[in-house]
Amino acid sequence: MKSWILGKMRNVCLGLAALSAAGVLCAQQADAAVVHGVSVTKGKGWVRVNVNAPGGSFRVHELPVGTAAYRSIAIDIPNSSIRGGLEPKTRVPVNEGLVAQVRVKQMGGTVRVLVDVVSFPKYQTGYQNGHFVLGMDPYHMRNGNPIAPHQR
Repeated sequence: MKSWILGKMRNVCLGLAALSAAGVLCAQQADAAVVHGVSVTKGKGWVRVNVNAPGGSFRVHELPVGTAAYRSIAIDIPNSSIRGGLEPKTRVPVNEGLVAQVRVKQMGGTVRVLVDVVSFPKYQTGYQNGHFVLGMDPYHMRNGNPIAPHQR
Protein backbone atom coordinates (compact mmCIF):
# COMPACT_ATOMS: atom_id res chain seq x y z
CA MET A 1 0.00 0.00 0.00
CA LYS A 2 2.82 2.36 0.92
CA SER A 3 4.61 1.86 -2.43
CA TRP A 4 1.34 2.43 -4.33
CA ILE A 5 0.86 5.81 -2.59
CA LEU A 6 4.49 6.80 -3.24
CA GLY A 7 4.11 5.85 -6.91
CA LYS A 8 0.99 7.99 -7.27
CA MET A 9 2.70 10.92 -5.52
CA ARG A 10 5.68 10.59 -7.87
CA ASN A 11 3.37 10.66 -10.92
CA VAL A 12 1.60 13.76 -9.58
CA CYS A 13 4.96 15.51 -9.00
CA LEU A 14 6.20 14.63 -12.50
CA GLY A 15 2.93 15.95 -13.98
CA LEU A 16 3.24 19.23 -12.08
CA ALA A 17 6.87 19.60 -13.21
CA ALA A 18 5.83 19.08 -16.85
CA LEU A 19 3.05 21.67 -16.53
CA SER A 20 5.47 24.16 -14.95
CA ALA A 21 7.97 23.68 -17.78
CA ALA A 22 5.22 24.19 -20.37
CA GLY A 23 4.12 27.37 -18.58
CA VAL A 24 7.66 28.76 -18.62
CA LEU A 25 8.00 28.06 -22.34
CA CYS A 26 4.66 29.72 -23.10
CA ALA A 27 5.60 32.76 -21.00
CA GLN A 28 8.89 33.11 -22.90
CA GLN A 29 7.09 32.96 -26.23
CA ALA A 30 4.59 35.57 -25.05
CA ASP A 31 7.48 37.95 -24.26
CA ALA A 32 8.98 37.53 -27.74
CA ALA A 33 9.07 40.66 -29.89
CA VAL A 34 7.98 40.69 -33.52
CA VAL A 35 9.88 42.85 -35.99
CA HIS A 36 7.21 44.39 -38.21
CA GLY A 37 9.55 46.33 -40.45
CA VAL A 38 12.89 48.02 -41.00
CA SER A 39 13.07 51.17 -43.08
CA VAL A 40 15.74 53.64 -44.10
CA THR A 41 15.09 57.35 -44.45
CA LYS A 42 17.61 59.93 -45.48
CA GLY A 43 17.93 63.61 -46.06
CA LYS A 44 20.60 66.22 -46.51
CA GLY A 45 23.36 65.22 -44.09
CA TRP A 46 21.53 62.41 -42.24
CA VAL A 47 20.50 58.78 -42.55
CA ARG A 48 18.11 56.98 -40.18
CA VAL A 49 17.42 53.29 -39.77
CA ASN A 50 13.98 52.77 -38.20
CA VAL A 51 13.21 49.39 -36.58
CA ASN A 52 9.56 48.68 -35.78
CA ALA A 53 9.62 45.99 -33.05
CA PRO A 54 7.15 46.96 -30.30
CA GLY A 55 8.22 45.70 -26.89
CA GLY A 56 11.61 44.54 -28.12
CA SER A 57 14.90 45.18 -26.40
CA PHE A 58 17.78 46.41 -28.53
CA ARG A 59 21.53 45.91 -28.33
CA VAL A 60 23.73 48.08 -30.56
CA HIS A 61 27.36 47.13 -31.18
CA GLU A 62 30.02 47.42 -33.84
CA LEU A 63 31.46 44.59 -35.92
CA PRO A 64 34.87 44.64 -37.63
CA VAL A 65 35.44 44.28 -41.37
CA GLY A 66 33.63 41.19 -42.66
CA THR A 67 33.79 39.21 -45.88
CA ALA A 68 32.44 42.10 -47.99
CA ALA A 69 35.09 44.61 -46.77
CA TYR A 70 32.43 46.57 -44.85
CA ARG A 71 32.32 47.30 -41.16
CA SER A 72 28.89 46.99 -39.59
CA ILE A 73 26.80 48.58 -36.89
CA ALA A 74 24.68 45.69 -35.59
CA ILE A 75 21.29 46.17 -33.97
CA ASP A 76 20.31 42.92 -32.24
CA ILE A 77 16.75 42.31 -31.08
CA PRO A 78 17.01 39.23 -28.82
CA ASN A 79 14.08 36.83 -28.36
CA SER A 80 12.41 38.09 -31.54
CA SER A 81 11.28 37.03 -34.97
CA ILE A 82 10.46 38.65 -38.27
CA ARG A 83 6.71 39.10 -38.79
CA GLY A 84 5.23 36.04 -40.42
CA GLY A 85 8.65 34.35 -40.49
CA LEU A 86 9.30 36.00 -43.85
CA GLU A 87 12.81 37.22 -44.51
CA PRO A 88 12.67 40.78 -45.88
CA LYS A 89 14.71 41.94 -48.85
CA THR A 90 18.25 40.80 -48.05
CA ARG A 91 19.90 44.11 -48.88
CA VAL A 92 18.61 47.67 -48.99
CA PRO A 93 21.10 50.00 -50.72
CA VAL A 94 21.67 53.36 -49.01
CA ASN A 95 24.80 54.67 -50.76
CA GLU A 96 25.00 57.88 -48.75
CA GLY A 97 28.47 58.97 -47.62
CA LEU A 98 29.94 56.31 -45.30
CA VAL A 99 26.72 54.24 -45.22
CA ALA A 100 26.57 51.54 -47.89
CA GLN A 101 23.56 49.30 -47.17
CA VAL A 102 21.24 47.82 -44.57
CA ARG A 103 20.59 44.08 -44.16
CA VAL A 104 18.11 42.20 -41.97
CA LYS A 105 18.37 38.54 -40.99
CA GLN A 106 16.98 36.03 -38.54
CA MET A 107 19.72 34.39 -36.48
CA GLY A 108 18.13 31.74 -34.28
CA GLY A 109 15.96 33.58 -31.75
CA THR A 110 17.50 36.98 -32.58
CA VAL A 111 16.78 39.39 -35.42
CA ARG A 112 19.91 41.28 -36.50
CA VAL A 113 19.84 44.50 -38.48
CA LEU A 114 23.25 45.20 -40.03
CA VAL A 115 24.16 48.69 -41.20
CA ASP A 116 27.18 48.22 -43.47
CA VAL A 117 29.53 51.19 -43.48
CA VAL A 118 32.84 52.03 -45.12
CA SER A 119 34.03 53.56 -41.84
CA PHE A 120 32.07 54.19 -38.65
CA PRO A 121 30.06 57.42 -38.93
CA LYS A 122 28.93 59.52 -36.00
CA TYR A 123 25.69 58.02 -34.77
CA GLN A 124 23.24 57.94 -31.90
CA THR A 125 20.25 55.85 -30.91
CA GLY A 126 16.82 56.70 -29.62
CA TYR A 127 13.09 56.16 -30.00
CA GLN A 128 10.67 58.05 -32.20
CA ASN A 129 6.98 57.27 -32.73
CA GLY A 130 7.41 53.84 -31.11
CA HIS A 131 10.31 52.86 -33.38
CA PHE A 132 13.92 52.26 -32.41
CA VAL A 133 16.03 54.70 -34.44
CA LEU A 134 19.71 54.65 -35.33
CA GLY A 135 20.53 58.16 -36.58
CA MET A 136 23.78 58.72 -38.47
CA ASP A 137 25.79 61.57 -39.90
CA PRO A 138 27.03 59.78 -43.05
CA TYR A 139 29.63 62.42 -43.93
CA HIS A 140 31.58 62.52 -40.67
CA MET A 141 33.55 59.69 -39.07
CA ARG A 142 33.33 59.30 -35.34
CA ASN A 143 36.50 59.84 -33.32
CA GLY A 144 38.26 57.34 -31.11
CA ASN A 145 37.80 53.70 -30.28
CA PRO A 146 34.74 51.58 -31.03
CA ILE A 147 31.75 52.51 -28.99
CA ALA A 148 31.06 49.99 -26.22
CA PRO A 149 27.96 47.86 -26.73
CA HIS A 150 24.87 49.23 -25.06
CA GLN A 151 21.34 48.02 -24.60
CA ARG A 152 17.97 49.71 -24.63
